[in-house]
Amino acid sequence: MDSTTHSPGGRRIRLASLILIGIAIATTVTTATATVARAGDTEDSEARSRFCSRPFTSDSLLRSEASRDLYNAALWLSGTAAIQFGANEKTRWTSTNSFDTEIRDGLRADSQSSREDASTASDVMLGLSAGLLPLLSIGKTLSEHDCHEAYDMATDAAKAFSLTLLLTTGTKMIAGRERPFVQECDGSPPGDASCGSSSRKLSFFSGHASMAATGAGLACSYAIKRTTWGESRIARFTPCALGIGTALTAGALRIVSDEHWGSDVIVGLLVGATVGYFDTWGPFDLLRFEGHSEALGSTVSGMVLPYADDGEYGVRLGLTF
Repeated sequence: MDSTTHSPGGRRIRLASLILIGIAIATTVTTATATVARAGDTEDSEARSRFCSRPFTSDSLLRSEASRDLYNAALWLSGTAAIQFGANEKTRWTSTNSFDTEIRDGLRADSQSSREDASTASDVMLGLSAGLLPLLSIGKTLSEHDCHEAYDMATDAAKAFSLTLLLTTGTKMIAGRERPFVQECDGSPPGDASCGSSSRKLSFFSGHASMAATGAGLACSYAIKRTTWGESRIARFTPCALGIGTALTAGALRIVSDEHWGSDVIVGLLVGATVGYFDTWGPFDLLRFEGHSEALGSTVSGMVLPYADDGEYGVRLGLTF
């Protein structure tokens, strides 16, 4: 079978373009939603209040604590785009070890067509874990008219996925590890497709595994910590189990398809699950403060966030006491 050759840097440009498009779409949607919310503040607040159990305004969208996650997500995505455009892809890690070799020998599909099928199946599992499961939880909350909680969940997801993407992309560029199928590329003709692709040196760690595990971590966080699906043990752990199952399957299929070594998948799963389940830090969190006021006799908290309205730009300080 002839190998499919990609131009050097082509994958990097395509991925970076997708990231920038995502930023543009997110910015457009946010701006449009803010405009609608502002208009609704004066024109349609009654209709909106009939859907949301609490009023959801432009302040809720862009100047709430949840909006910090949105700003952090935009920053992480910008960093990923910068890495994609600026990093120099080099092969740095070519050695193998018995642990990875034994896993590969045990799980790698025998035929090229079977490996391609496994790669497609891993894409499906990624979509289920990183897409469908978190969206179902957010949709469930929105159906209960809790717009603030749904927005908080959505911004949590945006920050988690963007941070995972940054960590995955940066590590791939630094490690420069050859994918396992490169072992078959010394033959004449090469035994596998994509032997000439620049992605052949981006094995560690698995992006499918890390992103799928991020979705699983979010599904677990929504179900267990937020009790999105109910208080019972089944309601709390079933969505989590589904997320873990799809993430593990996605990771295993990356080994079956010969796209990743076992250690690539294991590290990807651990990174993604950690970022998805725990409330990770972001630079904009430094702009939040909290302290006790003796004069007021209560706790005072505040945030400094970007501000843009009617052509005016700057920062805005919000206080809660």
